[in-house]
Amino acid sequence: MVIGKAIVARDPVHPLTPNWSLEDVDVHSPGEGEILVEMRAVGICHTDLVLTSVPNGALGIEYPKVAGHEGAGIVRGVGKNVQSVEIGDPVLLSFYSCSSCQQCENSYPAYCKDFAQENYGGQKRMSVRDSGEELWARFFGQSSFAQYSVVSEASVINAKGLLEHDDELQLFSPLGCGFQTGMGVIQNTTNAGPGDTVLILGLGAVGMAALMTAKIRNCKTIIAVDRVKERLELAETLGATHTLDTSGPDFTTLDGAVKKLLPGGVSIVIETTGVPTLIEQGLQSTHARGRIVLIGVPPLGYRMSFDVTEQINMGRSIMGCIEGDSVPKIAIPQMIKWYREGRFPVDKMIKFFNATDYQQGLDGMRDGSVIKPVLLWKGQ
Repeated sequence: MVIGKAIVARDPVHPLTPNWSLEDVDVHSPGEGEILVEMRAVGICHTDLVLTSVPNGALGIEYPKVAGHEGAGIVRGVGKNVQSVEIGDPVLLSFYSCSSCQQCENSYPAYCKDFAQENYGGQKRMSVRDSGEELWARFFGQSSFAQYSVVSEASVINAKGLLEHDDELQLFSPLGCGFQTGMGVIQNTTNAGPGDTVLILGLGAVGMAALMTAKIRNCKTIIAVDRVKERLELAETLGATHTLDTSGPDFTTLDGAVKKLLPGGVSIVIETTGVPTLIEQGLQSTHARGRIVLIGVPPLGYRMSFDVTEQINMGRSIMGCIEGDSVPKIAIPQMIKWYREGRFPVDKMIKFFNATDYQQGLDGMRDGSVIKPVLLWKGQ
């Protein structure tokens, strides 16, 4: 048993608003196939907010729980049959998959048969120090909103050969979800290339990673859409050929604005916002045989509306995407390689906060001033 601090999520008091608090917790010893990790850093992802904002029981979520799924740290203990790491190794963390079902064997681990149960729900691996109240942990196989956590070996990438200096562990911590999803949706899900015109809705970590990857893959046109001026300015430096400010006085409808730039529409839409109006207008922005890929989570109960006959005649595709169809052990080293080449500058999108100041990170995400907040556990 190890004692540490964790950001504990309890039942939301206000609808769709996380109810987090920093508490002392007891962390279990690692069992078979598990690793005890001392966390150094963890990115905050919108999925953390979504899956700690829903009512108890929705989407398989139960409270109290410890979220966090963009972690990085040092191995402090190993359970039986762990083969990929040793005590003292630095590790980067991503999602859980069983490795043995049909989708996992076909290199689509994000569609693992156990994905929702193990990643959203998790397992009980912690308890509140004072009361003994059990906590749902191993969220996405890791629960990295904790100073110490028991992590599934399936979620671990040994970073010993990937880091050039210690500070890179915290820099690369958010690669395991948001950036991986954006990279993968271009490289894997859509296989976008020089013949494609790409519309990216929302410039958080997912959208920015999609933009950078579209640039790397020489997409013909890249239109970046957001409501924050500073994000749009950064997008231009990263390869956007056009930007659209949805908060601007001249902006009316998305499909209208897109078709002023490209009258025929775009071949690919990457939707990261979850805003119903943008989802439906994004679909209308595609040309014949165009594709829209849905990543952002809309309000619970939302049902997309479209004319089926029109979609048949246009040959359009509507696709969902989890984790960019990525295999983390391939995707994360690839992003690090691109970073070293100057083509995937994640450092321009990250702002670090002490873990005790997690609320500042949340506020920055909400007002758009921070693309990727990363919490630092060192020194807690």
